[in-house]
Amino acid sequence: MRKRIKIELEDDEGTKYTLALEGTLSREKLMKAVDVLEIMDVPLQRPTRTVDNSTFFGRMMTLLDTTFAAGDFSSSDVAREFEERYSQPVKLSTVSTYLSRLVDKQYIKRERFGNSWVYRRAYLKQNQIAER
Repeated sequence: MRKRIKIELEDDEGTKYTLALEGTLSREKLMKAVDVLEIMDVPLQRPTRTVDNSTFFGRMMTLLDTTFAAGDFSSSDVAREFEERYSQPVKLSTVSTYLSRLVDKQYIKRERFGNSWVYRRAYLKQNQIAER
C-alpha cells in the first residue's frame, strides 16, 4: 500500500522545513526521516504552554492538543466534541472563527474539501507522525 506523508516544521527563527515521503513506508523508514530532521537540528516539538481552561479559547486549544492532535477534522467535529466534553452549547460560527484565527497564526492548516474546510495540525508533537 502506497502512503504519502508530509512533515512541515518551522524553527524559532522562522525557517520552514518540509519533508515529503511517498511509497511503501515502514516505521523504520519514518524513523530515519525523523533522524535526518534531528541531525539538521530541526525542532520536533514546540515549547509547552499553559492553557487557561476557564476560557473558550483555552478549551478549544485543549481539544486541539488532545482529541484532534493527529488527523483531519472539521469545525463541526470540534463543535460536537466541545459540547460533549464541556456540556456547553457552542455556535458553529464561533468555532469556525477561532479555527480561522488559528490558521492565520499557522497553528493549524486548512484545505478546501468540496464546499467545506478540513483542518489539520500544522506541526508534529513529539513521537507523532501525522499521515496524509
